[in-house]
Amino acid sequence: MYQKANLVPGSQRRGRHINSAMGLLRSDDPAPFTVINPDGPTPMLLICDHASRRVPLALGDLGLDAASFDRHIAYDIGAKAVSQRLSNFLNAPLVLAGFSRLVIDLNRPADHQESIVVEIDSTPIPANQNLDETARRQRRIELFEPYHDAVKQTLMRLWKRGTPPAILSIHSFSPNFGDKPRPWDIGVLWNRDPRIAMPLMDMLKARDLNVGDNEPYSGQQLAYTIDFHGGAAGLANCVIEINQDQICDMAGIDRWGGILEEIIPEILKIQSLHLVKPF
Repeated sequence: MYQKANLVPGSQRRGRHINSAMGLLRSDDPAPFTVINPDGPTPMLLICDHASRRVPLALGDLGLDAASFDRHIAYDIGAKAVSQRLSNFLNAPLVLAGFSRLVIDLNRPADHQESIVVEIDSTPIPANQNLDETARRQRRIELFEPYHDAVKQTLMRLWKRGTPPAILSIHSFSPNFGDKPRPWDIGVLWNRDPRIAMPLMDMLKARDLNVGDNEPYSGQQLAYTIDFHGGAAGLANCVIEINQDQICDMAGIDRWGGILEEIIPEILKIQSLHLVKPF
């Protein structure tokens, strides 16, 4: 069993309420994040914003049927398993989200219109309709802020060892959006900093993979977590989006784990990767 991090003060922020009786998380809820391999020395922080499909007990099932939580709308299928495997292989720290993006999306600014979605992929989310500011604040303080505190603290812990760390965020995407197919095996999302993205795409293409450059989403439009923790600090950063159909079982997870275990150590050898460099 993976251990919840006890080094990150964000897990203690549940008490930041005017009235503690109004708190969202209960004592038998999991923590809003998990840090795996917190003392891993490799100068790369792995993050998985959409690792979980869990919902705080106080919110029940958000008004959705059970099948909805098996879909991409609730979490990034396979991303957690790939992240854990890569963390173990690299001996690198990994921060995992503890709750579903349907409660609050950790990869959006807290005030973004898509932070708490009322509908996604033509599916209304009943519990997110007409939320008042108190309910939104609860989700921000108890879920969003602790997760990003954990990312910040884990990153600082790495940096104190003397080498500016890189950041790699791991996601998955659905192979179709409505009636539009998404043909890529993997997408590489980046904003201004090309230090990971460019060599990563070259290495993936050399393996005859269909690689999307800022596909199926654009990191130049919105990639909050890497921009906030990486780009703003001049740290090399990148997002990968793996086709969920290719990591929905152990065979696919093993295949993609193997691909990344070959490529990422080569990326880490790039000298410029560990320089603080604003773009």
